[in-house]
Amino acid sequence: MTDPTVRRGWLVSAVSVALGVASALALAGYAFVIGPSGNHQAAAAQFTQQPLEAVTDPLIALVVTTLAFGALAALSLLYYVYAQWRYARNRRLELEGIAEPD
Repeated sequence: MTDPTVRRGWLVSAVSVALGVASALALAGYAFVIGPSGNHQAAAAQFTQQPLEAVTDPLIALVVTTLAFGALAALSLLYYVYAQWRYARNRRLELEGIAEPD
């Protein structure tokens, strides 16, 4: 069995990746099926000057959310890999400590 930290890291990573994929699919569906209207294009142009007001547009909000979930997924995957490495290292040191002669 693995360490609870590793299992927790796996769960957070899986949820983050699932949210990132769902958000990317929603963005792709929204952008390709509905298509950006003139209001969406104006909001995108306004984003550099007034980002908080531009985020109220659904397409811009979806883009920002997709980027945030993508960053969360990347960071959580890095944490999961680190937690697994740390668990394996500690386990190896524990086993080597037991196997050493007195």
